[in-house]
Amino acid sequence: MVGAMLVAAPAAAVAQDGNRAKSNAVPTIPPPPAGMGQVVFYRSGMMGALISCRVHENGQVVNRLPPGRYFVHPTTPGAHEYTVRSEATDRLRIEVEEGETHYVRCAIGMGFGMGRPNISPQNREDFERRGRGLDLVPPRDPNARD
Repeated sequence: MVGAMLVAAPAAAVAQDGNRAKSNAVPTIPPPPAGMGQVVFYRSGMMGALISCRVHENGQVVNRLPPGRYFVHPTTPGAHEYTVRSEATDRLRIEVEEGETHYVRCAIGMGFGMGRPNISPQNREDFERRGRGLDLVPPRDPNARD
């Protein structure tokens, strides 16, 4: 065909049904609110897909983290201890400073009867490497029953 042009569609193009196609980009993390720090929790792998990585602080659920998702947890400066558990409990203590963003990856390892969630501190580079295409988990409803 003479005069025909090929136009490349952007990575996050609108699909025919009107929904946005899944982007392969790394999510943009905005800075924390004034006077606060934040922790970005993410789970990139599909290992243990039936096991939720439910993040707790002080016995309260912060949010749930299914595979292929992330959430941003704004928090006050100071020491924070986060836990995840199934048949065993894993703990991570983080010292958060004002204006600072921490990255924490949840991975599911093999347990005796079921998979065990594990949370570990990471850096921005690991989030950029593993975070392509992750979907945001909305903030947890404080009235939700767990």
